[in-house]
Amino acid sequence: MRSETGLEALLRPPVEWYSAFVLLVVAAIAVLTPWALMMPWHMALVVAAIAGYAGWTRLREGLRIVRYHHNLKYYPVTRIAPHKIPVGPGEFYLGEGFAWTQQHTQRVHEARRPDAKPYVTQSAREIALRNWGAKVQEGNSRLLKRLTGFDHWLNPFKPYPDLGGSPVLHGVGSIDERPVKMRQSSRNGHMVVMGTTRVGKTRLLEMLATQDIHAGHVVIIIDPKGDADLMLRVQAEARRAGRLEQLYLFHLGYPEISARYNGIGSFSRITEVATRATNALPSSGNSAAFKEFSWRFTNIVAQAQVALGRIPTYETLLHDVTGIEPLFLEYVTWYYANQAINHQRFVDFKDKIEVLKALAESKKLQGVDKTLQNRAPEVIAMAVWIRESKATDNVLLGLLGAVSYDRSFYEKIIASLGPFLEKLISGQVGKLISPDYLDPDDDRPIFDWMTVMRQGGIVYAGLDALSDSVVSAAVGNSMLSDLVSVGGKLYKTGLDPHHPEGKISLPKVCCHFDEVNEIAGPEFVPMVNKLGGSGFQITAYTQSFFDIESKVGDKAKAGQIFDNFNHVVMLRVRSITTANLVAEQMPEVDVVHLTPVSGVTDSAAQGGADFTSRNDDILTSVKMPMIAASDILKLPQGQAIALLEGNRAYKIRIPLADTTNDPFVPESLKKVAQDMKRRYRTSESWAAETDWLGGQPVGPGLIDDTLAEETETAADADDAAAHGSDTAVVTTIDQRGA
Repeated sequence: MRSETGLEALLRPPVEWYSAFVLLVVAAIAVLTPWALMMPWHMALVVAAIAGYAGWTRLREGLRIVRYHHNLKYYPVTRIAPHKIPVGPGEFYLGEGFAWTQQHTQRVHEARRPDAKPYVTQSAREIALRNWGAKVQEGNSRLLKRLTGFDHWLNPFKPYPDLGGSPVLHGVGSIDERPVKMRQSSRNGHMVVMGTTRVGKTRLLEMLATQDIHAGHVVIIIDPKGDADLMLRVQAEARRAGRLEQLYLFHLGYPEISARYNGIGSFSRITEVATRATNALPSSGNSAAFKEFSWRFTNIVAQAQVALGRIPTYETLLHDVTGIEPLFLEYVTWYYANQAINHQRFVDFKDKIEVLKALAESKKLQGVDKTLQNRAPEVIAMAVWIRESKATDNVLLGLLGAVSYDRSFYEKIIASLGPFLEKLISGQVGKLISPDYLDPDDDRPIFDWMTVMRQGGIVYAGLDALSDSVVSAAVGNSMLSDLVSVGGKLYKTGLDPHHPEGKISLPKVCCHFDEVNEIAGPEFVPMVNKLGGSGFQITAYTQSFFDIESKVGDKAKAGQIFDNFNHVVMLRVRSITTANLVAEQMPEVDVVHLTPVSGVTDSAAQGGADFTSRNDDILTSVKMPMIAASDILKLPQGQAIALLEGNRAYKIRIPLADTTNDPFVPESLKKVAQDMKRRYRTSESWAAETDWLGGQPVGPGLIDDTLAEETETAADADDAAAHGSDTAVVTTIDQRGA
């Protein structure tokens, strides 16, 4: 019971059990031998009921004290099947936890006092019992495993994982733990999840994305490193939700199972093509000028391609920028052919160009610039014809300007663009991000964001940043730029601009960007700043504030990005600066400190007293931050401090996925995931708790099976789920116990 002073006295022996024992014994005597109490049987039953109830109440109070001590020492781990996440309509589940208040700050303060050590650290006996329990779990005796392995806090043999940090931070509130949820309607304020390496960001992403998939939203997941468990989870949940036809898997590391995506083929303004194609070029120092030249020529080429009815791709851009003469000749011919339809003076333009070409071949053509003299006669003839006809078309004049440069000079000013585009289109990856729309032998689907919006689709994009960070960043930037462009279209016209009532329909687009610092560029600021009005709900995952600052190159711009996230989930971080993004938003609260004072005073013998003693408890109140930055640095793996919906503070822990024998993961993707785990596995123990392929051998490499050959039919999956999925929860969500 919390006293008026604010002290609860939870760190003490469970003295309630003494009175509980006496009361329960009295109740038993009253029932069994009422004559011993010299009572008639009906009065003895009344006494037994009263004493029994009082004894049970005191026993529960004592159990609450013991459970509180247990939670201060051990890390609870909850598993939950994906289809049993406790979320209702209009809700968004974040994990198990409690609202952090001044009471929890007071409890943390008390738990750190030296006299509290016996209640917050494991005794030698407890360590020995749980070590023996761990050995039993590794043995072959099924009976002993069942007897010692049941998941309950009263089980003295159950081994608990060491998740690092301090269990005290969650233990102070875990006796009142409940599901922590937020309103779906508040998610358009965007959320940022921060945490250092291997503390649970991607596992949280899995759980949040699962809810969005089952809610029927458009779901876009961009994963720079290409996490195997995350890819399997997305595919499994799409099948479980009956949305497999809406799923696009895009993975740069595994092009044979990947859909294709052209990051520059869809745009609102033609200038977006050049911007996306050159965004990843260096722009500091002398490189800035070369980037501007590259942008200019790329923009001219893109405009010409679109005018000629082509869809720009990285491959066609490289071909036409580095060898611009064929495009120049084709565009000039097309342009003047169209002009000849409406202007009589251009009807015989081909004959005139042939005359100029003959003069150029014989070196008799007058007025030719020196920079054009080493060009082909056709180019020289058309350049002269353009000037004589006084053309005003900007694309035509831009192409003329490009071919008018000295060839060697032109190659120098685009020197950084050519190698960069070659990286993007080399090998099998090039056919993914620069697809051939007319190739009849390639049946891999090609998607664009507007099609995904209209279909209500799901996209998982693994960018394979561990293999090639340059290509990964370029593709990620183009995806985000494309999304911003599509968001602008949705804001202006909605999905159906021809709706008879003029209504704008906006889909809910749930974006999850893991390791967002890998893909954040200039396009990310308008994305978080303005796309909330287009139905976008962005959840970004990163390690620290410095990652974003380093990527965008400016502290003010990094602060601008973070200021657009209304919700913050902070797992363990390593930087005080990052931790203060949460800690400094917390108010200071009064914390009560109890100081015992003892004293003895000698005095002359008066009335038979030789001395007097005095024992006092002095209560002082001090101001402390509700959550300190040092507390965030000591969070265990899979636990976080969350500021939601107007800085409401919550302490949460992330449930692990129970995916035992999940029937919705096809064998072909399991083989891909096995190879990914072999190539990408990093050493850590907590994330291994979520291993979808636990206990299965890792194959020597990717087995070349397609998704279509091995994917079970939806009917088979539903049947398997009916027989096996309902038993997937290993530990129930409600762990309140006694």
